[in-house]
Amino acid sequence: MAKGLKNEKLSGRNFALTIILGVFIAIMVIVLVNLIVDYAYPSPKYENYCTRSDMEPYSIKAGIYSCQNCTYPKTLQDKVNECINNKGNVIYEYDERGCPSAVKECDLCQVNLENDMKAYNRKVFFIYAAIGFILIVVGLFLAQLLLQLVTLPAGAALVIEAAMKNFDSKLLVIIVFALLIILAIILALKKLR
Repeated sequence: MAKGLKNEKLSGRNFALTIILGVFIAIMVIVLVNLIVDYAYPSPKYENYCTRSDMEPYSIKAGIYSCQNCTYPKTLQDKVNECINNKGNVIYEYDERGCPSAVKECDLCQVNLENDMKAYNRKVFFIYAAIGFILIVVGLFLAQLLLQLVTLPAGAALVIEAAMKNFDSKLLVIIVFALLIILAIILALKKLR
């Protein structure tokens, strides 16, 4: 029979209440960990990278929706293609008719954001995986059912969330997950003996 917080035996209504309360508290622990990580280590924001107002075409800014009689020299098109191939945003210079006449700049703000987001996700992966694994280990060694019902699912959910946040580095996720699973199985088998 399962034991409660005061080592009393749980049955019937108390057992069901303990399970419901454990799941509810586990969800709150997951949300709390997410809030703490986001507060202490906020993710990169788009508006901090790509804030330029001159990225939209001049013709849209000027209210001219079709730029007729514009010619696009091959050199301009080549520079545009090069910028696009580098995943940049083309910022044009315009002539008096509102037609693009040259590439003023190839803004790589989106590329910079993506690179910083990958680095952020990699760090957050290790934070969530570590906290989740610690909760799982602690849950394996607790005797009270309520505390097990809080720590084990909360830890498992955080480890799964870690993988979801860093899906760009699949090999890293596979290796870390395999190690975590092996360690959890070893600890569980030692605990169940």
